[in-house]
Amino acid sequence: MADQTTPTPEAGARQRGRDRRHLYPGRRARIAPTFTETERAGIVSAAAAVGLTPTGFCAEAALAAAHGIRSTALDPERETLAEVQTRLFAAVVAVNRIGTNLNQAVAAFHVTGQPPPWLERAVSLCERRMRRLDETVASLHDRLP
Repeated sequence: MADQTTPTPEAGARQRGRDRRHLYPGRRARIAPTFTETERAGIVSAAAAVGLTPTGFCAEAALAAAHGIRSTALDPERETLAEVQTRLFAAVVAVNRIGTNLNQAVAAFHVTGQPPPWLERAVSLCERRMRRLDETVASLHDRLP
């Protein structure tokens, strides 16, 4: 039985921001604003805070302003919730894998009358996964106002 962990980004590792929603056929019209280095740094920082590329951030901000609306894509809370959602999805997958392993253990026990030799490892894996799930829930709790 292999420990199938979902890879997570290393602490402090920079990930490329996500693109905004893609369209088919693609967007053809372009506007190319220019910025000072200070303005650009502010845009890059703000884009990173919401998980967008700088170009996607500029597009979202411009369209929101043009339509007189507030773009939810520019809300830093959205990126935080998306990160927590990703971690919870990974936890669901892990719990399902553990359930499969435990079902196999019970089936083996019914056939042989003895627990399979790997059952202890499966229980240990379950405990680790539950700790990770608890950490994710605590992280969500800490981020809520």
